[in-house]
Amino acid sequence: MAQLDPPGSSSQSAQSGKVAQANLARQAILSAELKTVGYELLFRDGATNTATFEDGTRATSTVLTNALAEFGLDAVVGNFPAWINFQAQYLLDELPIPIAPKALVIELLEDAEPSDDLIQRLRTLAKQGYRIALDDFRYRADLAGLVEVAHIVKVDVLGRTLDDIASEVSEFKRYKVELLAEKVEQMSEHEAYRKMGFSLFQGHFVCHPELFRQKRPPANRVALLRLMSELYVADPNINKIRELVQQDVTLSYRLLKWLNSSLFALPHPVESIQQALVMLGMNRLRNLVCLIVLARIDDRPSVLLETALTRARIGERVAPHFKLAPEMMFTVGLFSILDALIGMPMDQIFENMPLAPEVALAITSREGACGRLLSGIEAHENGDWAGVTKSGLNLEILTSAWVDAIVWVRSIRSMMSSAGGGTPTNRKPRQLT
Repeated sequence: MAQLDPPGSSSQSAQSGKVAQANLARQAILSAELKTVGYELLFRDGATNTATFEDGTRATSTVLTNALAEFGLDAVVGNFPAWINFQAQYLLDELPIPIAPKALVIELLEDAEPSDDLIQRLRTLAKQGYRIALDDFRYRADLAGLVEVAHIVKVDVLGRTLDDIASEVSEFKRYKVELLAEKVEQMSEHEAYRKMGFSLFQGHFVCHPELFRQKRPPANRVALLRLMSELYVADPNINKIRELVQQDVTLSYRLLKWLNSSLFALPHPVESIQQALVMLGMNRLRNLVCLIVLARIDDRPSVLLETALTRARIGERVAPHFKLAPEMMFTVGLFSILDALIGMPMDQIFENMPLAPEVALAITSREGACGRLLSGIEAHENGDWAGVTKSGLNLEILTSAWVDAIVWVRSIRSMMSSAGGGTPTNRKPRQLT
């Protein structure tokens, strides 16, 4: 699905602009309903791939003045607030915070000592409208002063028993704080923590499939899988694909709307699937149809599709540096969490979807050249810079591709919203013939 950008688009500008020297990643903050409500920004110094600075004040200052200026806060988080780590000393020195209160959650790092000066500074920031979060926090009686001024407490739940976490939660219930469970790894844990009183969540639990209690996919997935399977046979039958698309009026409408949008900037209007095939080629048409099909799954957390799209776009952008086909890496990224999106085991999905062996191996085992790149993209999601380097990815190339992907995904989401109402009632869509 290469070259989807219209000339002069913002994503092309991101590609051609100066490569950032600071490494950046983000992790979604989710509500109890699994809606995105913010992003924590993760940084490393680009020169050394570490976070080693002479002092914490300089680290925070570098993040705010260099990294954010380099990437652009709006490009990275959109309309959501950024959650950024602050060293206590930065706050005590009353250094400038160049982000408006509504656009920022101040995360106080866990090594902060609860001095009177720090607590007073936090009170002042709270009065200015900033929300204060205590990062990676473990309750102790001597830290009560910090909890009293905080709005949010982030509790690291990884590797802890439910009883241990519940005991700590009971301490926090005496305060007016919102609880965030971080490093949640399984969807089943999300429900347990929600019942305990957590209302915010962070982790890759949404990317992991739930326990499967059925041998067949839900009824509304059968037609989607049938179409996707037909697209990925060794010699796709264009007539079969046309028939399957044509049977779904809404899909026909969306496909035509997307193809004729500024996102593609094609030289001539597209009115048939044959035209689309000639103009795009089978690989790009295949990926576009699958993207639209997956976008119609509306009973899964939206962050799932966002993750799949971001991985696909990054994969497409970095593939040429490894002499891999961009369309193939796009497919690898898009399908990397297909099990969680569809709601059935990956091996069961692939029984009826004959993907190329290197693609299937990359997705199921993270093996081969495509699998290594996918592992690097996943490491970047976690802020695991060593994992990125181990995969063979160049951090500067990856970061540039990631910023481009954020902009591109936003344009895709906009297209989804504009086409989300299905077929307009005042006219019949053209048929894909």
